[in-house]
Amino acid sequence: MRIYKLGVIGKPIGHSLSPKIHNLFAQQTGIKIDYQPYQVSPDALDIFIRDFFNNGGDGLNITLPHKLACIDSADDKSALVKKIGAANILIHNKDSNKIIADSTDGNGFVEDLHCKSIKLAQTNVLILGAGGAAQSIIPAIQNEEPANIFIDNRSPGKIQPLIERFLSSGDNNEGPLSTLSDLKSFSGNNHIKKGMQLVINTTSAGFDGPFQWDGDIYANEKTVFYDLSYSNVNGITPFLKWASQYSDQYHDGIGMLINQAALSFEMWTGIKPDTKITAAEMLNE
Repeated sequence: MRIYKLGVIGKPIGHSLSPKIHNLFAQQTGIKIDYQPYQVSPDALDIFIRDFFNNGGDGLNITLPHKLACIDSADDKSALVKKIGAANILIHNKDSNKIIADSTDGNGFVEDLHCKSIKLAQTNVLILGAGGAAQSIIPAIQNEEPANIFIDNRSPGKIQPLIERFLSSGDNNEGPLSTLSDLKSFSGNNHIKKGMQLVINTTSAGFDGPFQWDGDIYANEKTVFYDLSYSNVNGITPFLKWASQYSDQYHDGIGMLINQAALSFEMWTGIKPDTKITAAEMLNE
């Protein structure tokens, strides 16, 4: 039976749950894999990727800080990667012998929302942060047709370039994206009264202490909060602890991690594992 040679690269990498998740997928599907974590420094990234695939590698997951730089080591990029400028997966196409860069982050995020019965259609969504993590999920959120996507960031100058990158293509510049400050310009302030249905943290704020955010985020007791990061301590990140002052509906990013991993596993093997089974197995360990 074929053994898929897989792995995840980043720095640091010791905290990664990806090996555990993919080995659970392998047990569930009966597919044999050799999935290893690799700590790779930025200056050694290209050489490592080339050597890995030249020596029989089938696929790599990419985590921080390599999601942008890994694209330069790929022979081809998916349309999504060309749009967001980042990748979290490399695939070895055996037929063409090319390394393909793709991203499963956004679709993994949306699939986790679906699993949690959190809707995006016709809702007000606030994204905190304007970096690579925000870029990776915006197209998938747009596909769900929310009423509005608002962006807020500690460095306001980064917001507009991000918005312009993801405005609807075509002859007009209409789209659901805008800055949080634009909220006040909506007629009748109906959007302020309605508030945010979903607030997503894509920042690293709070990693070294309590999470804080300046200004009104228009949240209420019905707002759902989602942190792309995850915590090994009861699933409560500093952001979610902060969010609990508004609402008791909050989630960390472990579900997104499992769902994006399942999409990666499917790209490599052709079989998509059951993420609900994997999530339950992880919780029971």
